[in-house]
Amino acid sequence: MLRREDRPRAVTTLGLPALFSVARTLAFLGHSALRTPYHFVDARRVRRVVRMDGRALLVEFAFPIRGAAEIHALRRLAADVWSLADDLRSCYCILGADPLMAPLVRRCRGLRNVRTPNLYEALVIAILNQQISVGAAESIRRRFFAALGDRLAWAGTTYVGFPSPRRLRATSPRALQVLGLSRQKARYILEVADRAAAGLLEPARFDGVSDEEATTMLMDVPGVGRWTAEIALMRGLGRHDIFPAGDLGLIVAAQRALGHARRPREDEMRVLAERWKGWRTYGALYLWSSLGITA
Repeated sequence: MLRREDRPRAVTTLGLPALFSVARTLAFLGHSALRTPYHFVDARRVRRVVRMDGRALLVEFAFPIRGAAEIHALRRLAADVWSLADDLRSCYCILGADPLMAPLVRRCRGLRNVRTPNLYEALVIAILNQQISVGAAESIRRRFFAALGDRLAWAGTTYVGFPSPRRLRATSPRALQVLGLSRQKARYILEVADRAAAGLLEPARFDGVSDEEATTMLMDVPGVGRWTAEIALMRGLGRHDIFPAGDLGLIVAAQRALGHARRPREDEMRVLAERWKGWRTYGALYLWSSLGITA
């Protein structure tokens, strides 16, 4: 169900694909870097604040997903955030044929790629996560949201959303440093906000662009290296064939799955992921899941 914060509305069902595990997908979200704006209501419902048409809305996702029939943008949002259009049958034909990945496919069956509502959010989160521990990144994200995010109250609970580009651009680098960001990261995310406000991160700009070209486009943003660009393409645009081979979590997961004493190098990780070409995003997702973490 997709619910706005103001008044009750008629709802309609947005059907889930057959290969969709609510429990696994929400459990993965709960351990991921994307969890901060989400409020977990129960085992089948989550809420978060999103911005649409310049204003903040409180949206509830319940499974199976239902939404106001006339709010087409919210229906599209649900389909994107939960990757409902991803063809996991085709994905599993590729991943399941690999002896290394087949056990993870069985364990993670129905786990979908959880996306951010937009590329701007994916880039900012990825930059905040750069080169610090999972716990430190979560603390900074919480302070960042609490200080700058949209706030909406509903049914006695206050929900905090992701800071809008406009709000972020109005924040000084020093104020961001007080929240725990380094001087460089403060500069980087302000640059991302500037580009988002200028329309340079709209999905249409990446239509028809190959994954490598899209990676190069994002690496033109100050502070965005290959890892950050690849994470953003997975999370912000839902690209199916991205593999951030330099990610430490993926390297450790691959080492364990392979049973090797030595951690594979980044170039070796990319060679390994060639087996999953077309669906390397899900190869990464299921490897992360084997550790109970995600970028």
